[in-house]
Amino acid sequence: MVTGYLDNYYARLGVPHTATQEEIRNAFHAAARKFHPDANKDTRATEIFLQIQEAYETLSNPAKRIAYDEILPKDIKTPSNVLVNTIYSRESLTVLEHPQLLYVMLNIMAAPKAAEEMPRRQPMNLCLVIDTSNSMSGPWLNTVKETALNIVQSLKSGDILSVVTFNDRAEVIIPASRNQNLNILEARISLINARGGTEIFQGLEMGYNEIIQNLSPDYANHIILITDGRTYGDEEDALKLAEIASDQSITIHALGIGSEWNDEFLEDLASSTGGSCEYAYTSDGIRSFFQRKFGHIQNSFANNVSLSIKTPESVTLNYVFRLTPDSTSIPISDTLFLGDIPRVKSLSVVLEFQVKNTPRQKAEFVLLDGILNMVMPTASIPNFSSRLTFSRKLEENPLPAPPPRVLVEALSRLSLYRLQEMAREDIKEGNLDKATSRLKNLATQLLTSGETALAHTVMLELDQIRSSQQMGPDAEKRIKYGTRALLVGNLDQGP
Repeated sequence: MVTGYLDNYYARLGVPHTATQEEIRNAFHAAARKFHPDANKDTRATEIFLQIQEAYETLSNPAKRIAYDEILPKDIKTPSNVLVNTIYSRESLTVLEHPQLLYVMLNIMAAPKAAEEMPRRQPMNLCLVIDTSNSMSGPWLNTVKETALNIVQSLKSGDILSVVTFNDRAEVIIPASRNQNLNILEARISLINARGGTEIFQGLEMGYNEIIQNLSPDYANHIILITDGRTYGDEEDALKLAEIASDQSITIHALGIGSEWNDEFLEDLASSTGGSCEYAYTSDGIRSFFQRKFGHIQNSFANNVSLSIKTPESVTLNYVFRLTPDSTSIPISDTLFLGDIPRVKSLSVVLEFQVKNTPRQKAEFVLLDGILNMVMPTASIPNFSSRLTFSRKLEENPLPAPPPRVLVEALSRLSLYRLQEMAREDIKEGNLDKATSRLKNLATQLLTSGETALAHTVMLELDQIRSSQQMGPDAEKRIKYGTRALLVGNLDQGP
C-alpha cells in the first residue's frame, strides 16, 4: 500500500475518500474546535479554518460531493510521500474451525524524495516537566538540570521551550515563548532546588497549559516528564489529561529515575499519547535519554500517527508493540496511538492477531480495517488520513513456508520482553512456580544471546521471588527495560 498527502477536501478534514457523512461531520467539528481563530492564536489558524469550512460545505452536501469527486485527480488515493507496507508471518490463513495466530509487522516511513525535501530540523514546542521533590535532590536533579541546560543551548530561533517544576505544588520556571534570552534561561534552570513531595498531575497540567498556548501542527508538540517517585491519588486525573493531550496531538514522554516510581502508571500515561516511558538508574542514563528523545523530536517526518481500527467478531487483536523508533507496548483500544515517523528509517509496529475460525466460502479474509491518521508539519494542510486494511487469502491446504526473516528476528527479541511481562503477571496472580519457570527460561535465552549482565540480574531475582513472593523494584525495572532495550537498533526493517 502506498499513501500520501494531496491538497483536497478530504485531506483538509483528515478523512478518507470513502468517509461517511457522520465521519465527515465529526471530523469537521473536531477540526473547527482546533483551528477556530477564537481558540487558536496561530497566525495560520484563520486560513486553515476557512479551508476546513470550504471542504465541509461541499462534502456534507451529497450532490456537491458527487460533483466534486468527479473532478478529483485519478491519483487521489496514491500520492507518494508516505510509504506503508505490511509483512505477514504467513502468506495465507488455513481454513480451520479452531483458533490460529498470525503476526503482522507494519512499517511506515517517509518516501525518500519527501524526506530529502523536508527541512532538516522540525521546530519544537517542548515543555520539560521536572520533579523537584526531596528525593530528587543531589546527583539526580543536578544531572537533569545539566541536560536541560544542554537543550537550551541547542535551541533554534523558531523553537518554543517551557520548563515546569513540581513537588507538592507546580511552578512555571520558564514560560513558553520563542527566542528567549539564553543567559536568563540558564539562570532560571540553575536556581531549581528540591523540596516537598510528589504530585505529578499538578506539574503535568501546568506543562499542558504551557504547550497549548502555542499549539500548532507546524510544530512537534511534546511534554517530557521526569520523576523519581510515585504520585498518590491523582493518577486518574493525570491519565484523563493525557487523553485530552492526545486528542490535541500532544505527545507525552516519561523518564523514571531510580527504582521507586510507578512504571505501570507512567507507561499508561505516555503510551496513551503515542509517547514512551524509559528508565534511568545512572546519570549517564539520564543524559542518554535526553539526547535520544531530543534527537527523535527534532527529526520526525510526521507526528501523532494513529490507527483507528475495526476487526471482525472472529478476530481478536491480542498484542501491539512498537519496535522503532523507540520501543514500547501500545494499549489496545479502538484507536492505536503509534507514535512518530522518523525522517529516516521507519515507524515499525508488530501486531498479534488470533483468528477464532475461518469460513470456507471466503477467498480473502479481513483481519483489520482501519483509518491511518497523522500530522505532517511540512504539508500545507498538515492533517492526513488514509484507509488501511490487513487481509490474507484463505486456503484449505497452503504450502508450508518459513516466515520472513525480519519478522522472525523481531519476534525473537520481543519474546524476551514478553517473558518478563508474563512473569510479572504470574507473580501478581500468585503463580510463583510459573513465574520462576519463565524467568529461568529468560535467563537461559539471555545467556545464549550474550547478555550476561542482564541474565545475572534475572538469576539473582529468582531467590528474591522465593523469599518475598515478589520482585525487587530495582531488579524488576532493570529486567523490564533491559529486555526492551534489546529491541532498539537491532532490526533491519524497511518498506
